[in-house]
Amino acid sequence: MNSDTLEQEIGYQLRQLKQTAESAELLYREAVGDPRPWHSAAAAKYISDLMLGLENLWRRRCRHLQCPLPHGPSSHRQILADFLDDGRLGGRLPEGFSQRLGLYLRFRHRFVHGYGFELKWEIVEEPLRLLSDTINRLTECWEEWLSGFSSSG
Repeated sequence: MNSDTLEQEIGYQLRQLKQTAESAELLYREAVGDPRPWHSAAAAKYISDLMLGLENLWRRRCRHLQCPLPHGPSSHRQILADFLDDGRLGGRLPEGFSQRLGLYLRFRHRFVHGYGFELKWEIVEEPLRLLSDTINRLTECWEEWLSGFSSSG
């Protein structure tokens, strides 16, 4: 994959995440104060999309750099750990941010392996409220990584 293709593919994923953040903000404003059961289910989808997006970004990075991608039952956890250990990406995030991402990872597992009607507003409210900020911080990391990569060849 050449640099132009990488930039296009990373850009696409970042745009998808930004759209998710915008939709999550609208949902939060509508639901706060009088949440309905479908608000929790919709919130759960947006919340789980954060990890989906992060994993898609990491896959593109690995494909471009020709580095191995984790597989198996712990692959989601390993992708997050690898992202956080990378000093040019997750390693640049503020202190404590890894705990927030860990919550999103655990939530992803709950969403994928559970049913929407089991989700209560109290469970999704905080991750939904923080989703836009989380996506903005991740987007900044990836955009800076991409610009540094592009300028170095």
